[in-house]
Amino acid sequence: MINLENVSFKWQKNAAIPTLVIKQLIINNGEHVFLHGPSGSGKSTLLALLAGINITTSGQLCVLNQDLNALTNAQRDAFRADHIGIIFQNFNLLPYLTPLENVCLGCQFSKKRQQHVFSQANDLVSEAARLLNALGLESHLHNQNVATLSIGQQQRVAAARAFIGSPELIIADEPTSALDTQNRESFIKLLFEQAKKNNSTLVFVSHDETLKPLFSRTIDLVNLQGDV
Repeated sequence: MINLENVSFKWQKNAAIPTLVIKQLIINNGEHVFLHGPSGSGKSTLLALLAGINITTSGQLCVLNQDLNALTNAQRDAFRADHIGIIFQNFNLLPYLTPLENVCLGCQFSKKRQQHVFSQANDLVSEAARLLNALGLESHLHNQNVATLSIGQQQRVAAARAFIGSPELIIADEPTSALDTQNRESFIKLLFEQAKKNNSTLVFVSHDETLKPLFSRTIDLVNLQGDV
């Protein structure tokens, strides 16, 4: 699913020291990986590279055997829309839309993901409702203004939007930082269930190392860079 070889990244090309240096990182299809490190260790930088938002300064970064450096900006945008679902730390929901409308936006820019939905459901709305229910958002909340929902409820909307259309890779960036321990663990288990159902690879990023036991594989970003 993911293969990094001799990757470095600099925010400014003339910077003396790279922001991120990774000799090798391989994540296989279907893995649920916990990537952790303190603030400033490069977690957000790595996620931006994996999502094709930025490109490496040197080295090769492949997702689904596609070298992202070989794509134009527009091609990377299209690749991300087709293959990657992202759960942002601040959720990035549109506050004037309902949960159903927010989730349907996950397919707005991808015919591939729309077609996947239509192969399994009658329409986007019914699939969005199924995902919201599976992730624990009650049906009576589906048509409310999303801004009126609690943080935990908004979190479920953001997760459903990432999963709709079954993208191969789900990137979760500190999505549980506002929750207590019990709700964090419950939400992560729901993510695992949906990832397994969709055969999606899950890369979950957090600074909270108490979550490590929930994952079958953990990666310490500081040690990963320290091996170079």
